[in-house]
Amino acid sequence: MAKRIEHVPAGKFMTLDEIAGFAADAFGAGANGADTANARLSFSGRLQQLVAEVAVTE
Repeated sequence: MAKRIEHVPAGKFMTLDEIAGFAADAFGAGANGADTANARLSFSGRLQQLVAEVAVTE
């Protein structure tokens, strides 16, 4: 089973603080540096959403 960590920006695009918060939440859920995240970008290349699937071990 995997836990889904998903962040969307408070405004139109994600700030560095929001990206750092996403990383902190993912690491807190058990992610490691080798895990990957999926992103949704605007046409101009700005981040609009980050999602990571973190394996849950019990």
